[in-house]
Amino acid sequence: EYGEFQTFQHYFKQINLSMQSVARVLLRSRLPLCSSSSGRLLSSEANADVGLRSKFQKFMHGDNAGSTAEPTSSEAPEEGAAPIDPAVLKEKDAEIAALQEKLASERKLLTEMKDRYLRALADGENVRNRAKRELEDSKVYSIQSFAKDLLPVSDVLEKALESVKEEDRQGNATLSNLHEGVTLTYNQLHQVFKRHNLIKIEPIDEEFDPVYHEAMFQVPDPEKTPGTIFSVIQSGYILQSRSIRPAKVGVVKET
Repeated sequence: EYGEFQTFQHYFKQINLSMQSVARVLLRSRLPLCSSSSGRLLSSEANADVGLRSKFQKFMHGDNAGSTAEPTSSEAPEEGAAPIDPAVLKEKDAEIAALQEKLASERKLLTEMKDRYLRALADGENVRNRAKRELEDSKVYSIQSFAKDLLPVSDVLEKALESVKEEDRQGNATLSNLHEGVTLTYNQLHQVFKRHNLIKIEPIDEEFDPVYHEAMFQVPDPEKTPGTIFSVIQSGYILQSRSIRPAKVGVVKET
């Protein structure tokens, strides 16, 4: 983007120099006039200068350079002045035509460079927006890999709690204390999950969603709506609305 901008600046300077060159040639040119009187010579040169200035102003305002409008009273040569050499006029006209052609070419180049510059600005803006989104996503999902590694730990603690029955804990103080410690550990771990927007999902009786659920089997059940989940084999987890592990479920199929 910076290179495109430098190129645009370079061509813009070149175009300005070309336009200044055209102005200097048109405004400083003097048509050689011959007269026996120095006063008439100066007056004729002034009239020629006025005519050139008028032509240049018309050209800069978009009038045709080759227009053959009738000269005004200020442009008309003084009575008695020597006639202008046609060869000189032809030479000057050819020079002006060449400069006009060059100016038109530079204007076209300026338009092209402006278009390329605007396109480069748009591309740069798109790159910045994409980089900004990627940076925000990296901040939000930076713990995704770490969270996925902790999910088996949560599963093990959950299975340990499910394996101990209530009646077994009542007659065994040691087992009861162990169960209580595992429960506290499990709850503390899920508090950390919740603080970092890692949410556990258990979609019982919810409609099956392939983004968040993984169907392990289907069972017909006339009492339940087809396509809903009736059993959860393994809990799923989502991080900031992104599924990092789909829940493994059983789905009701049509009878």
